[in-house]
Amino acid sequence: MRRTSSLAIAGLVIAAGLVGWLLEAMLVMTGRAALVPPLTLGPALAILGGVLLLVAWPVRQAAQRKRRIDYRHATSVLGFAKASSTVGALVAGFALGAIGFFATRSVVADQALLALSVVTVGALLQLAAGLLAELWCVLPPDDDETAPGASAPEPA
Repeated sequence: MRRTSSLAIAGLVIAAGLVGWLLEAMLVMTGRAALVPPLTLGPALAILGGVLLLVAWPVRQAAQRKRRIDYRHATSVLGFAKASSTVGALVAGFALGAIGFFATRSVVADQALLALSVVTVGALLQLAAGLLAELWCVLPPDDDETAPGASAPEPA
């Protein structure tokens, strides 16, 4: 499995930001209420990122050969880390797009901007936790081939 690239993260943030802007604009233009996430979503995302780091810590110790863990746990943590970085990027992008929409209106909804700002911070914390947990899941290279006592195979 490859680590999540910064280009993929940037693409997700930009695409979700565009979708957030357009969705808010379409809702307001059709006379419906704008979509504003609850204020508690930001702290929930941040807590989810913290939980990810807690379950990824044993994987980091196993990668440093300080502890042994089951491969299924490591695989699950890696999947959780990739999902967290993806969801964090999508939610942060959507919230930033909505912030851009609300900030350009003649009447600024302060409560909406506050909620979206809190959600953005929480999503960015989840994104950072996901990327850090992915980094922790990387195994060091095997030292068998580079050991000083290892001899190279003799040519035939």
